[in-house]
Amino acid sequence: MRRRFLPWPHRLQHQVPLLLALVLLAAMAALYLISTARLAGSVADAARGRALAVAQAAARVGGSAMETEDAQGAERAMVELTHLPGVLRIDTFRASGANLMSLHVTPVGQVLFGRDPGDVRPPRPGESQTQQVRLGEVDAMRVWAPVGPAARHGMLAVTFSMEGERAQLEQLRFESLLASAGVGLFTVVIVYAFMLRALAPLKRLAAFSHELARHTGGQLPPDGSSQEVSDLTTSLNHASARLHAQLEAIQSTELRTVAILNAAPDAIVGLDGKGCISLVNPAVASVFGHDPNDLIGQPLTRLLPQIHAEEAERLTLQGLYVRSSGAHVARLETTACRHDGTEFPAEVSLARTETEGGTRYACVVRDVTEARMTYAMLNLYNRALECTTNGVVISDMSLAGSPVFYANPAFARITGYEVGETIGRNCKFLQRDDDEQPEIQVLRDAVARGEPATVVLRNYRKDGSLFFNELAIAPVAASDGAVKHYVGVLNDVSERERSRLALAERSARLNAVFDLSPDGYLVFDREGALLFCNRAFRGMVGWDVDDVIDGITLAQFDQRLRELCDPARPYPEVSRMQGAAGESYDTEDLLEMVRPRRAVLTRLARCNVGAQGESILYFRDVTRETEVDRMKSEFLTTAAHELRTPMVSVFGFTELLLNRPVPEAKRRDVLETIHRQASLLINMVNELLDLARIEARQGKDLKREPHPLGELIERTVHALMVKGDPRSVVQDVRHGALALSVDAEKTVQALTNVLSNAYKYSPAGGEIRLRTLDGQVGGRPAVGVRISDQGIGMSPEQTARVFERFYRADPSGNIPGTGLGMSLVKEIMELQGGAVVLASEPGRGTEVTLWFPLMDPEAPRLAAPQADDIIDASR
Repeated sequence: MRRRFLPWPHRLQHQVPLLLALVLLAAMAALYLISTARLAGSVADAARGRALAVAQAAARVGGSAMETEDAQGAERAMVELTHLPGVLRIDTFRASGANLMSLHVTPVGQVLFGRDPGDVRPPRPGESQTQQVRLGEVDAMRVWAPVGPAARHGMLAVTFSMEGERAQLEQLRFESLLASAGVGLFTVVIVYAFMLRALAPLKRLAAFSHELARHTGGQLPPDGSSQEVSDLTTSLNHASARLHAQLEAIQSTELRTVAILNAAPDAIVGLDGKGCISLVNPAVASVFGHDPNDLIGQPLTRLLPQIHAEEAERLTLQGLYVRSSGAHVARLETTACRHDGTEFPAEVSLARTETEGGTRYACVVRDVTEARMTYAMLNLYNRALECTTNGVVISDMSLAGSPVFYANPAFARITGYEVGETIGRNCKFLQRDDDEQPEIQVLRDAVARGEPATVVLRNYRKDGSLFFNELAIAPVAASDGAVKHYVGVLNDVSERERSRLALAERSARLNAVFDLSPDGYLVFDREGALLFCNRAFRGMVGWDVDDVIDGITLAQFDQRLRELCDPARPYPEVSRMQGAAGESYDTEDLLEMVRPRRAVLTRLARCNVGAQGESILYFRDVTRETEVDRMKSEFLTTAAHELRTPMVSVFGFTELLLNRPVPEAKRRDVLETIHRQASLLINMVNELLDLARIEARQGKDLKREPHPLGELIERTVHALMVKGDPRSVVQDVRHGALALSVDAEKTVQALTNVLSNAYKYSPAGGEIRLRTLDGQVGGRPAVGVRISDQGIGMSPEQTARVFERFYRADPSGNIPGTGLGMSLVKEIMELQGGAVVLASEPGRGTEVTLWFPLMDPEAPRLAAPQADDIIDASR
């Protein structure tokens, strides 16, 4: 196939001017070729004529000079001729053939004189007087002319350049061609303008024809430019009207057909005689998953692998023949294939008909996957109802009494009633006489409203045994919305109910334990939100129920508890603790709280309980235990020190007596020292035993009997007086006749310890006073015994520790004592319902008041009063 570089235009308005332009170009090319062929001859003729004229002029001028033998005149004449345009050379020869002169014109216009003619020779008789030569790169014409009659004086040759003549002729030819091109272009423009005007109506008709398919029925107004155009306009208008009417009829038919095809839920496929798809409806996309446009031209086997063209012909010919339409119809079930390659069951209706274009097939494909699944599911539901372990009954609400018309085998197994015994009866026969259950009214209300409900009923089997029935009922509405049936599902939850009751009982016991426990319990869920907090913990931290009712998170709990703890000690956050993945872990911490009161709490945390993410916190107030441990440690340390000092003395002096001879006089001093230190040890041990006995028995071994206060004071003072000691006790006993319910021995011991301290801590002497006064202890009338001295006194720090065991205000050891006396006083007074109050100032003495409650036989025994409960009537 020959390649076309410049395609020929298709429009007439372009073809005619282009054809005319090609003709003009051909003419100009021919003219150019002809002028080129004639140019060489014209140039030679013109050059020959110019050269001949110059030669003849030179012969005339040169002949006169040569005839007079004027060589210089001849030379001047020749030089002047060389200045003429185109003259390249002038050669002069004598009649004898000798060269007279030769003049050369250089390219720059300089004339050179010489006598060497070079290759220039006069022509012989009979030779041409004109010769075409080439001088260097220049074509030239050489013309010979005789000088004088019959060349009597010689011959003269003029060499004339042909380039000037050629340039003039070339210029003339170019101007001629340019003029021809201008005329041709003007002609083409005129022709093109005429074609545009002549073809304008045809363009309008062509545009109308092109738009006729989209705007059928349109009419074009007549154009009087030419008869031919008017006839064509009339024909097009008539064709437009007929086409519009035909298209309306076709569109009406197509709309009905398309509406049917688009509305059809089944896939409709049109086939040609070869079994290839020529038409599909939109349902093909939903049934097969193919783009309808992609199926055009594809074989039917792409959708129905088992039906090819031959099979379609065989099936339709063997099928039903419809006489009215002349079509053969076949119906079958086969396997269809979706776009992704999955297969599905399908019902196919295949019709075959003969048309002018040949055999055509129409195929209707219905996806029966859902229908088969629905049928299978119905069978499965029926089997499930038959096989389920739950009892299922269906009642007809449209009949009186709402009788049961269906019951599955599980119902018979649960209730003991056969299915035949149940059909036609209301399910209330399972309740027997136990029909006062509130759940029954819940069921009635739900049925009245047409709503579902779930309750647990006490039902009775056929043998009379009780079982708990979790009954769930649900309405089944008809197409009109009316509830005509109710489905009931029975579930025997007897074991679950028993477990629930047992669990509720156990939960109640646990709640009681948690509520009554003095220890705190908190439970956080897997999200870290507080689920439970008992009363004891709220009391430990001073929180109200409102502080924890919103379910604070574990992180918030850590933050709030940290604010209550001692900031000087690090707070271990439970929310940041992590154990091994999927395992629970325990932590134990000791927290020192400063708010709302100083306390020490032990916290046990078990996180991720049962790998469920829950956390349980246990808090116990160990403030007293911590204090007891501290006091015990301090007590043991102090006791060891206090016991060690006299024992060292006893050991040292006895070792001295055993290992060295001691004079009799000094031996007695040593023995007295050993005796004194042993007495000190015995007193200390006795006091420790007294304290231990009092604490262990909590006052149960006290022999409380009525004793006059004056008698107790007198016994104490009398036993304390030492012969030779000038000090005495100044007494002011105004309440000596009052009887007190006390243990006389322990009370005397308490008074003795206080008076003894007054003596011991007044080394410089001073008055010791004892007086009684009125007051109250714990809201009850009381009498106080106040003992004051003018001794060394104590600082506030010492006063705060005076009741601690083994604490002595004088740690130097110069003042004898065990440091247990005031501890015994405090224990004895508190166990008898009284109190001891101490006030002291350094250098001014100490004042100790023992408060005894007055006898009241009807008053119950009270706990030891606090300092705020004591009222001193003397102040």
